Amino acid sequence: MLETAQKFEKVFIRMDFEDDSYSSYFMNKENSGGMGSPSSIDFQNCRIFVGFLKLFYNATKKFSGSLYVTANTFFDEMFVIQENISNLSKSQNHLLKNMATKMESKFDKYWGKGDKMNHLLYVAVILDPRKKLRFLKFCFSEIYGNEVADVMVELVRGALVKLYDFYSRVDSSNVQVASERERTHIEGESIGCSDPYVMVNSRFERFLEAEQSIGCSNEIDKYLAENCESRRGDVKFEILGWWKANSDRYQVLSKLARDVLAVPVSTVASESAFSTGGRILDPFRSSLSPLMVQNLVCAQDWLQALVPISFRKSKDEVEVLEDEFHDLVIRQAATCGGSSSSSKGISINIDD
Repeated sequence: MLETAQKFEKVFIRMDFEDDSYSSYFMNKENSGGMGSPSSIDFQNCRIFVGFLKLFYNATKKFSGSLYVTANTFFDEMFVIQENISNLSKSQNHLLKNMATKMESKFDKYWGKGDKMNHLLYVAVILDPRKKLRFLKFCFSEIYGNEVADVMVELVRGALVKLYDFYSRVDSSNVQVASERERTHIEGESIGCSDPYVMVNSRFERFLEAEQSIGCSNEIDKYLAENCESRRGDVKFEILGWWKANSDRYQVLSKLARDVLAVPVSTVASESAFSTGGRILDPFRSSLSPLMVQNLVCAQDWLQALVPISFRKSKDEVEVLEDEFHDLVIRQAATCGGSSSSSKGISINIDD
């Protein structure tokens, strides 16, 4: 609403001079609270509000996504929002300063200095190969200082180690089998390869990995010791695809990442999926079995994953088609004279 209103600033200012009913409306204290009609200062504040509230709008859109991983994006948005609130609380504009100060106190109440947040959300950030622990330390040091950053980094690392120990105990037999299979694959690859340069390059890559792993007692140390992936291709980067491609190198950590990153930040997408069932199981198809409804919901979700479908646009198109079809049926019924045989024929066509 504010974004639309700011485009018509000149129109509102002109109405204040030319439209008596407009100006008299705002002269009434009951209508405007005694603040009067919108002025140029109000529109200036409006533009600032639009820029600030857009942060929440963009965060909500990211958190509500269902076709991509959202767990690793949570801390990014929180950091940007917190930093902007902190900057506005120091603003010279008293309106914005008062608003930001109240928001800052509420933010601290829920999140504290990062210690009140679920540590699993921080683990999801570490499991993003573009960020790892370095990004957490950077964000905490920027907001709370180095002392708090060091404490929080150790807490989050401890949470990751506990998760890793649990997964390594559960999947210890699978990891050993995978390692033997990997060695067999490498040996077979070396024997079957005819290009000596390719063999040298592959062996050199394994040498670099082994050298980098010196002093690393487990996969966590090895993963954190490596450089972060480049953040330039963020739009096309698929984090689950990266872990799948590197599952041979991080056999336990990849399983941990698969489970942690699968947790959605928001429940909006899940609620939307359940509400879809109500549109499938309507009064005209109430005899569908639970298994068939489940298959239809899953098939719809899979199709959307392959071909991005706009629900709103598709729904509008379906409503238009239904209206046109309804008018066609009425015209056919009127043409046929409403006889029982004709009506029966029409109902059969509708069902078909």
